[in-house]
Amino acid sequence: MQETNTPELQHLKMAWLAAKEAGDTQAQLKLLRDHPEQQTALIDFIATYHATTVPSGEEQAALLPLTQRALQTAMQRVFSPQEQTMQTPQATTLAELRKSRNLSKVETARALRLSVEVWSKFEAGAIELISLSQRQLNHLALFFQVSVEQFSNLLNNSQPALTLNRRQTRDAAQQQQQGPRKQSFAEAVKHSTMSKEDKKFWSGM
Repeated sequence: MQETNTPELQHLKMAWLAAKEAGDTQAQLKLLRDHPEQQTALIDFIATYHATTVPSGEEQAALLPLTQRALQTAMQRVFSPQEQTMQTPQATTLAELRKSRNLSKVETARALRLSVEVWSKFEAGAIELISLSQRQLNHLALFFQVSVEQFSNLLNNSQPALTLNRRQTRDAAQQQQQGPRKQSFAEAVKHSTMSKEDKKFWSGM
């Protein structure tokens, strides 16, 4: 989806560049968090900025898909090695990741332009990882300041451990062990209470 370079977006790009030149990582992060409606365009801008300034020595490296490589380069340069270590959560699930950022479900859903119901499905491990596009994963991972691989692993780990009651029948126990019903992200969004604008925002990625 091509983003229109509105005056607001142009101002945000200039602000990000100024923060980048000043080495102010917190200001860079604040721009992304405070403007969720412009996050996709800013992520693309940051990735493109760094992808076009990759040192020539790296050009012969084993290539990843272009979008993946651009995001990784952006993450490496936006966050210093020390900060990346600090920002990497000691979390095993998406719920723990959210809590490590001191965010409520409502705050997280609002910032990501999701409904609380849809975000709760992420935390329950009910969203199929394979149904997320690369841009959608990039957007989610960058919001939490983790890599795409980390976010993917946390999503896969988010299905809650289930305990069985001795009084359960064998069929009921087997059904419970299967965990929450998996569904695609597109399906979750389609049947959610999200606004038309927010649904279009995610379907356009």
